[in-house]
Amino acid sequence: MSTLLENQFYFPSQPEIKQNTLFYQELKPAGVWYRKDVALFYQFTTNAETSTFLSLIPDGCFDFLFCCDPANPSAFLWTSPFYRKEQPEFRKDCQYFGVRFFPEQSIFKLNESMNFLLAQQIPLMEVMNEVKPLVELILSGNSFSERIVLFGDYLKEKQLGIEKDQKMVRYAIDQIYSSRGTVNVQDLSDSIGYSEQHIRRKFESYIGFSPKQFCQIVRFQNTLDMYLESKGEDLLDIIYDNGYYDQAHFIKGFKKFIHLTPKQYKKIFTLV
Repeated sequence: MSTLLENQFYFPSQPEIKQNTLFYQELKPAGVWYRKDVALFYQFTTNAETSTFLSLIPDGCFDFLFCCDPANPSAFLWTSPFYRKEQPEFRKDCQYFGVRFFPEQSIFKLNESMNFLLAQQIPLMEVMNEVKPLVELILSGNSFSERIVLFGDYLKEKQLGIEKDQKMVRYAIDQIYSSRGTVNVQDLSDSIGYSEQHIRRKFESYIGFSPKQFCQIVRFQNTLDMYLESKGEDLLDIIYDNGYYDQAHFIKGFKKFIHLTPKQYKKIFTLV
């Protein structure tokens, strides 16, 4: 049982963050050792005049999000829901710096199993030790690029050894990624050599979702960006490339995660 050296198949996206904030920036790590753990760095500012509400869509990841207000800084853990979910109101006129981690990351070990943390916005100090120095470090950066460098330096001190169970989970996730979420869970169990029940327990502990749920999330995420950027004539290609039986099956799966039809959701991104 071997693992891929880095993630080449999964690029989790949260399009509503960019859509509903100001001065949005993002960077996908490349050429650095932690690229297999960190999916994305991003930064945005909330509106000074109106309240900002953001919806997360399923991606299986978790984020560290820092409010970089010098007078009242804070940090929280932002975890993936299984269905699109609006998060609590964000502070007005505040710059936020975020780090999105792949589900199989091996840098941080939180104080709770992930299945107890899903779909929540939780103060980081409640699930991780020694948070204050990290918040102060991020706050000391004067720009998006400086904060990325500072966080990368911080990560060097936090590398953990990968436990046997986590190696198994990472291998299973690699198979899910490479199949674009279409792998059969029984086939996955056979290739790993553990029962479906054992794999499910470990998945739920490390990433919060069962293998079947995570397969559905990966397929949905792989479809999402392609669909939002597509023209009408590309739809059937997207549907069949991502393993959906037909258009009705695709619409049903999309509505399950977003609570809107594909056409309704895409309209949100064409109104601005």
